[in-house]
Amino acid sequence: MLNAPTAGFSRSVIEELSRRKGEPEWMLQLRLRAWEAYESTPAPLGRRGDLGTLKTLANFKFQDLNPLALGEKGSKLPARIEESLQEALVNERSGLIIQHNGSVVHTQLSEELKEQGVILSDLDTAVREHPELVQKYFMTECVPALAGKYTALHAAFWTDGFFLYVPKGVEIEAPILAQVWIDAGASAIFAHTLIIAEEQSSVRFVEEYTSNVAEDQASLLSDVVEVFAKREARVEFSNLQDLDQHTWNITDKNAVYAQDGSVTFVLADLGSKLTFANIGAGLQGDGSAAELVGVFFTDHDQRYTIKTLSDHAALSTNAETMVKGVLTDQSRVEFEGMIRVEPGAQQTASFLSAHALLLSKKARAELIPGLEIAANEVSASHGATSGQIDEQQLFYLMVRGIPRPEAERIVVQGFFEPVLQRIPLENLRIRLRRSIVRRMSGTYETEADTWVDAQERWEIEGVDEGAIHLDGSTRSDDEIKLQEY
Repeated sequence: MLNAPTAGFSRSVIEELSRRKGEPEWMLQLRLRAWEAYESTPAPLGRRGDLGTLKTLANFKFQDLNPLALGEKGSKLPARIEESLQEALVNERSGLIIQHNGSVVHTQLSEELKEQGVILSDLDTAVREHPELVQKYFMTECVPALAGKYTALHAAFWTDGFFLYVPKGVEIEAPILAQVWIDAGASAIFAHTLIIAEEQSSVRFVEEYTSNVAEDQASLLSDVVEVFAKREARVEFSNLQDLDQHTWNITDKNAVYAQDGSVTFVLADLGSKLTFANIGAGLQGDGSAAELVGVFFTDHDQRYTIKTLSDHAALSTNAETMVKGVLTDQSRVEFEGMIRVEPGAQQTASFLSAHALLLSKKARAELIPGLEIAANEVSASHGATSGQIDEQQLFYLMVRGIPRPEAERIVVQGFFEPVLQRIPLENLRIRLRRSIVRRMSGTYETEADTWVDAQERWEIEGVDEGAIHLDGSTRSDDEIKLQEY
């Protein structure tokens, strides 16, 4: 059994893992090269004077984890997973794939899509049955195996994941739902998603991460998402990270765009003890377009480091990044967003905005946007704000008879609402609203009892969410004036 207790990472564990899986030699060699890179690469420690999240991650006791906490493929789904499907982000779906700890245990795809040549399988099966695709795309260009210490660790020890191939011209209407469930304490779980959308195809892919481990058995989820959007392909990728606060998360998500390809990332981070996220967009094809919508809510002593990159390397590319988050208690969030325009990437349009609202005097946020521009026909804007709730905003609501806790909640709702409206998946919007209300009130309430009521109050008072701003102004144009270059 591969799931026998095995603490720590080593070359011998990699060789045994590959042998048990019956992998081809090229995959074993990729793992071993990645392991050598992991051992020789120092852990990133961040910059001097930052909030120390990467230093905390570097001190995590990786060697105490079991990297072989695998489930039984084809086994019956645990009752809690069956129950969760009733409240999943997707009601009507064209496919479903579930990873329990280190193994995919359930896969289903509509017969109609199978007849059209769509492939949805666990990554183990893809390595055996579609080696030409996996060898070409797996951690070669989108998220290179040797790009950093933690990507190298993932490449060396990945245990399973999701593989989706959409043939040319196939349009998948209903979303495909993927879930990662972790309940193995003191484990290192490696989940990999590889999506290949051929020319003029389209797909919506939805992932949920959930965990339930004991406080004294901290676990790690290392996940990598690679998306390839070929000419005129459209991919919408939504991810809800709702891990418990005894699970640490290292995530790399990136997309490679061909001519006129488009990818939308919708990312909601609510859980985990610590999250280190790298989100990228490699705009290599003329006319390609990228969109990133990000939401986070941290409490207790959670720590997040989020880095985004819009890399423009072709003509007439477009990218927009919008990230908003709220911090409470003693949580820490660091955000670094970069717009990079390569030489020759003329007629680029790229926009970046990041905003954080602090509900506690002890919470801290550092939001740092950046530009690297090597072309001269460019429209690029960036901006970031962070601060406490404005007392004047609260006073405005409280003099109208609204108690302070509810007034704070209304301000938070107004802060989040513009970005929530950008999320195309209705169930994800509802889940996020409920999570926000629950975190602020400490109780589970329905969206109708809270969020909608607040919206009605604004309408009664002649105020909408556009009136809520960190600087206390009531202008109706953009939330901040972005500097254009």
